[in-house]
Amino acid sequence: MKRRSILPFVMTLAACAVLDAPLAQLERWQKQHAQQDFMAIAAEPVVAACSPGTGEACARLHGLKAEACLALAFAARAPGLACPAPGAREAGLLACAADAAQAAEKAAGEFQPAWRMIRGQARLCAIENLPPAMAAPEALSLVQELSPLPDDHGALLRGRAALVAARPGAGSNAARCAAARGAQAEASQGLTLQPNHPALRRLRDDATARAARIANCS
Repeated sequence: MKRRSILPFVMTLAACAVLDAPLAQLERWQKQHAQQDFMAIAAEPVVAACSPGTGEACARLHGLKAEACLALAFAARAPGLACPAPGAREAGLLACAADAAQAAEKAAGEFQPAWRMIRGQARLCAIENLPPAMAAPEALSLVQELSPLPDDHGALLRGRAALVAARPGAGSNAARCAAARGAQAEASQGLTLQPNHPALRRLRDDATARAARIANCS
């Protein structure tokens, strides 16, 4: 009797293990996410099969990691503040959230508003902790990156980013004035969608006040 090699069978099992690795991790992370065990998700890398990887499972894994890192970054945020303390940036949580959200969109192969929003929020908070001259170009880049977001939340993030580029020391008066006017425009756009949105009203008032303090910005 011929002895059949078991090598093809072993190779098939190994291939299945690789293919199923994202699904296995996704099942585990979904349970941890439901239990709000964000630390466990943030501490574990997405499986190697997703680097690079496309498809729903890989996209959702990166998305869960983005959510976990952002949740941890904001967990210690002081009441009334829009961003966490600089320690969240120093711990790498904001970068983790931004990078994972970008990876989620790449794995999905298309624009995803929820993940773009997470990336925008994380990047904005990291940028706000930078010195004005360093923050301004990053902030203006972020405004462009968030341009596909059509709702009031997108307008708020873009407006807040534009306001960062209008801070004293962020550039010339003309550039700062343009950024302040951009923040005003974003606030106005958002308020047409949500007239009673307190954060958008604050943004409008802050942008108006910032413009008034810039020479020849009338």
